[in-house]
Amino acid sequence: MFSFLFLSVISFSVPEINLNHLEFLRDEFIIEGESKIGYWVYAEKFGDTYVHTGAKGEGVTCVDDVARVAVLYTELYKLYKNEHYLLRAKEALDFVMALQDSDGDFYNFIFDDGSINKQGITSRKSANWWAARGFWAISNALGIYNEDRDFQKKLESSAKLAYSFLSKSLDDNNFLNKNSDVSSVFLLGVIEYYKYTGDESVKELAIKIGDSIIDTQIKEGLLKGAFNEGTDYQLWHSWGSRQGESLIELYKITGNSKHLDSAIFLADEFYPVLLSLGPVYEIGKYIKTYPQIAYAVEPIISTLVKLYLVTREEKYAHMAVLFGGFFERNNHLSSPMYGPNGEGYDSLHSIYINSNAGAESTICALLSLVRLKTLPPEIQPLTSSKIVGGRQTLLFEAEKMNTGIYSFELDNANNIRIKTEESIRIRQKIDNFYSDEYEVCISGSFDSKTYVKASSGDNSIDKNIEPGDGIMYVGSLNMKDNRIILYLKPENGFIYIDQVILKPIDPIYIFEFDQSYYEFSKGKIEKTTYETKAEESLYTQTAEVEGIFFENGFLLNIEELFNNDGIVSFSNRKSGNFDNFDGIIGAKYPAEELTKHLVNNLLFYEKEDVYFKIKIDRNDNLILTSQVINLKNIEKKFDYMYIVGASDHGNYTGKILILYQDGSSQEVNIAFSDWCQSPIYGETIFLEFGYRYDSLGITENINPKMYLLKIPLKSVPLQSIFLPQIPTMHIFAISLK
Repeated sequence: MFSFLFLSVISFSVPEINLNHLEFLRDEFIIEGESKIGYWVYAEKFGDTYVHTGAKGEGVTCVDDVARVAVLYTELYKLYKNEHYLLRAKEALDFVMALQDSDGDFYNFIFDDGSINKQGITSRKSANWWAARGFWAISNALGIYNEDRDFQKKLESSAKLAYSFLSKSLDDNNFLNKNSDVSSVFLLGVIEYYKYTGDESVKELAIKIGDSIIDTQIKEGLLKGAFNEGTDYQLWHSWGSRQGESLIELYKITGNSKHLDSAIFLADEFYPVLLSLGPVYEIGKYIKTYPQIAYAVEPIISTLVKLYLVTREEKYAHMAVLFGGFFERNNHLSSPMYGPNGEGYDSLHSIYINSNAGAESTICALLSLVRLKTLPPEIQPLTSSKIVGGRQTLLFEAEKMNTGIYSFELDNANNIRIKTEESIRIRQKIDNFYSDEYEVCISGSFDSKTYVKASSGDNSIDKNIEPGDGIMYVGSLNMKDNRIILYLKPENGFIYIDQVILKPIDPIYIFEFDQSYYEFSKGKIEKTTYETKAEESLYTQTAEVEGIFFENGFLLNIEELFNNDGIVSFSNRKSGNFDNFDGIIGAKYPAEELTKHLVNNLLFYEKEDVYFKIKIDRNDNLILTSQVINLKNIEKKFDYMYIVGASDHGNYTGKILILYQDGSSQEVNIAFSDWCQSPIYGETIFLEFGYRYDSLGITENINPKMYLLKIPLKSVPLQSIFLPQIPTMHIFAISLK
């Protein structure tokens, strides 16, 4: 058995199921004096190494995650009947039951001293997520321990106690915590409990919960098909939305088509929006695109796989594998979200991946792959496909659209919004456009009745939008032209325009697979031809760079390449943006602190006896986007290259290619740690600042840093420096010595 503990792979045509990182997260924990096996909440990555990490103020391991482990191993055991999976499920279930109180409710977190976190809002008894998930995990395992009667009886007792408590905790709508999301997790447990006990009263409760979930399903607009999880306004969030999955399981025990039809409505109407935009984090008053997480993808995959297995309609299997491609390369960064050792990376952002790999993300990635394995073998390989175009839902940020000559302000809500009390016209050209009927929506806040006209070519629609806040439906527009123009005129007062959303009535997805293109539409996949855009040069900007010889060094003048304003003075502290690639403003370094070290814009670093040319007004650093630096008329040989830089949103590494005048080359590592953390790559701290300005210009007691990287050179004159594509890494200065 122990030779199996570090089993690496089961040969799948979806990505390999690798349990090594999950084994790394597994550990022995003391719960009030008793030893139990749990899983670390987080694993932070430092260089190439993962480190066990707790949740600050919450604990080090929790029922919510260990219950997920129990579900994962229970599902694996049901598929493969392997005793190792049975053992792992048992120890996880034992942990979960250790956190159950005598009333049937559950605590969630364990502190590192072994005590139970009984007061924290994410841990105290409250008939909450962890109680519902704990009950589901226990009920899902009923019946698989028939040869271990003592443990089976323990499970039966725990499930009965939890069911009794949670069923009495439901509100008038038969919901836990007044919402369909956590209630859908509870419903999955109720269904499994009914299947084991055969108690008709349990089935009746399951039907009541399911019917209440159906009542929350949204019938029109952008969220059509989704289940409303809001109270004051329509809201859908990606995490924990298992309503569709629970209704499919309910259909299996009731045979009532309305339960299945509701899940079909979700998949047919709402999932295409997510397949277009990615597993966005939340849609409420606007679309919050990031972070995109495994916990968002797994419920979608589980729903679609189960929908296929019930209906045998291939379109649901196809959608499932396309969503499953999120873990390989079917995301906007075309980068894996599943690591080589079985890590489920914590989140995908606009320009970077958070490669920390905690329990939730790792288990959700693994469970997604387990679900996909149950699909027909000929469909599974499509997880390696990549959607490249089609008639998809489109999202445009208003402040990034063409506003022409119209005047407006920028409002710092929902990242950035356009603010105006006058009429305004905003335009957007659409690349790779597919003509057809699109539903037009605008998100924002409207203080007064506002006239809106949307047009594309000769076709237009108009509507008077009533005062309100959120995503407003304008109408259905027959778009023949690859441009959308919106004209807005408020009656009086301000309007705040955030996003423009175009949702096609008849979506089409073009994906690339095995060097061929395919079209997925109307439930069918057919091979097609597709004209890709001409690829831009790998190196996006080239500069002929001069410099100045000063003392014993050569200071490169790279200002022509500067594309980021990350250092601002107190008087300009509301401007600048070092770390918010998607937005217009972000956090930044204080210029006053840097100026103390400058003489005529030169900074002397005594430890290396080298000077640097530093710029502090307007664009003052370059974000690495594959620039090429050609050195102009420099015949001198240098021993070292010094680079001043820093990363944002984590620690990043890459490769610099150095070309010498004799035709030889040298590839070297470039590595900079996060500007607000400690160096992890062995870089020197070049400067440390006492504070920084946040995106609103408020002084924060955070100590940002700039780092110094020293690179040995060949004894040959330099010709060119090729920088990598790492948009989370910045360079402030380069000197040669």
